[in-house]
Amino acid sequence: MRLLLPVMLGATLMLPAQVPSKDDLKAKANAAVDTGKTKADAKAEDAKAKADQKATDAKAKADAKAGSVPMAGDKVKAATAKGEGAAKAGTDKAKGKAKKGAEKGAEKAKTVTEKAAK
Repeated sequence: MRLLLPVMLGATLMLPAQVPSKDDLKAKANAAVDTGKTKADAKAEDAKAKADQKATDAKAKADAKAGSVPMAGDKVKAATAKGEGAAKAGTDKAKGKAKKGAEKGAEKAKTVTEKAAK
């Protein structure tokens, strides 16, 4: 019994002391980077959707007001359609930049992780 207790104590102390391998740490770091990139991409998509909705709402509001003006109404509607198109093109461009930035940041983080794992 006296011998059994120190052996059990030694075994229980050794279990939590296991150090993860470099590959395990690298995999966890890369998973965290990928999760962050996914969140950034989702935020870019959400921001684009909100901005596009605002542009559509603004166009509808302006078109509704322009409908009451006989001669200028068609010109206003054409201008709002052009403005809505430009706004949506701008949100596409911004989303692309955000995704590109997230991709570039993820690649840099993975490169640093790779160097640290060596």
